[in-house]
Amino acid sequence: MKTNVEVLESGATKLTVTIEAADVDARIKKTYKDFGKKYKFPGFRPGHVPRQIIDANLGKEAVLSSVTDELLNESFPLAIDEADLTMISQPKFSDVESLVEEGKDFSFAVEFEVKPALELSDYSPVHIEVPFKAASEKEIDEQIEALGNYYYDYKNAPANTKVKADSAVELAIKAVDDNGEEIASLCSDERLYEMGQNLFPAAFDEEILGCKKGETKHFELEVESNPCMLTSILKDKTAKVVFDVEVKAVKKKIAPEFTDEWVKENLGFADVADLRARMGEQIEAQKGEMIPRIMENNALFELQKRLEGDVPQAMCDDAERDLLQSFFEQLQRQGATLDSYLAAQQITADQFKEDVKAQAADTVKQNLALDAYARHNGITVSDQEVEDEFTNSGAKDPKKLYNEWKSQGRLHIVREGILRGKAVEALLKEAEIEEVETPSAAEEEKKPAKKAAKKTSKKKAEKAEEAEAPADAE
Repeated sequence: MKTNVEVLESGATKLTVTIEAADVDARIKKTYKDFGKKYKFPGFRPGHVPRQIIDANLGKEAVLSSVTDELLNESFPLAIDEADLTMISQPKFSDVESLVEEGKDFSFAVEFEVKPALELSDYSPVHIEVPFKAASEKEIDEQIEALGNYYYDYKNAPANTKVKADSAVELAIKAVDDNGEEIASLCSDERLYEMGQNLFPAAFDEEILGCKKGETKHFELEVESNPCMLTSILKDKTAKVVFDVEVKAVKKKIAPEFTDEWVKENLGFADVADLRARMGEQIEAQKGEMIPRIMENNALFELQKRLEGDVPQAMCDDAERDLLQSFFEQLQRQGATLDSYLAAQQITADQFKEDVKAQAADTVKQNLALDAYARHNGITVSDQEVEDEFTNSGAKDPKKLYNEWKSQGRLHIVREGILRGKAVEALLKEAEIEEVETPSAAEEEKKPAKKAAKKTSKKKAEKAEEAEAPADAE
């Protein structure tokens, strides 16, 4: 098989594939034999049917059409891999001869959009901010303060204290549905309620905001337009809820005083100094796990800023689909729903969609930036490295899995992943690293869906092996 690649004036890539006559003839011969086994012809044993008999009964075009389809379907993905191209659009076949012919080469052409080879404005080492490896006194103080929130107590505030957006209040609640029937799950004579926690809708909080001890409020809320954790159980049961709420007390959250005696009695440490030492050890252990990830993320964001040129929307759309698929698979494993996730994160569905779109665009830009960095620095991937990825994947039959990926023209996915992994290693090796108290770009865990992996690794091969099919392209 011979291939030729040319870039058209439109910007599309044209791949011409030529299959030599000898290979065409061998495939025609095999197909005649296969037809002789597949179909029954009176008077002839399976596999021993003369060509003229098959042609007379099925038509000569039947064999040639089958060979043509097989060659197109089999050779196209192999040609894509051989030419080291990554398609980002649907292929359009052209220049396809009607059918293969014995003794003649068979050729066809395919046009498609490919991943662009963009450049960076600067290939010098990136500057990375990372947290100090050692725990600071401020970090220890913050951890102890957070620990105190698990051991807090409530005390009544003065009677004239008004309910604020972050107050804790004791409420007497009566709630009825459309028919005036009491909704037991919402009613309570004494409910300790923390404002702003999305247990009740925001509109509920607004009604009692500014109230004092002894004041009452009568109001109703539409269930559908006021989603929250408690009203979610009322969907399809009632359209509205009528509330009568009395503020019985405004509470103050009182954190414990961390004395040597309190620490020893409640936490089991020898004294406050012992607690602070252990806290420091835990913080440093957490940093040890986080810093490599922060370094990589910050390096990629810095490299992304240097990318020149437009990013194809098709690549962003593919990345978005991958992120959403991964995110929903994770939700399913956790037994959660999108509604419950949005409620817990206090974001809307539109905000979630926009965040995923932004993250998908970042992923594509970072991948293209890594490709540019690898090209500039002469980073390559050998065929042996690709084979080793399958060998080390843990698959039951790595050779079989490798051959499946190869036959479907998907080895470029593994090659691309290895290349980007090597580019990341080189990028971090040359990076200028500055330790600071709070890195300006250390926000890799704030988005709803995790970053797509930059490296097609053992996990992808394992997943593909388990499914007995090649893994999805990034």
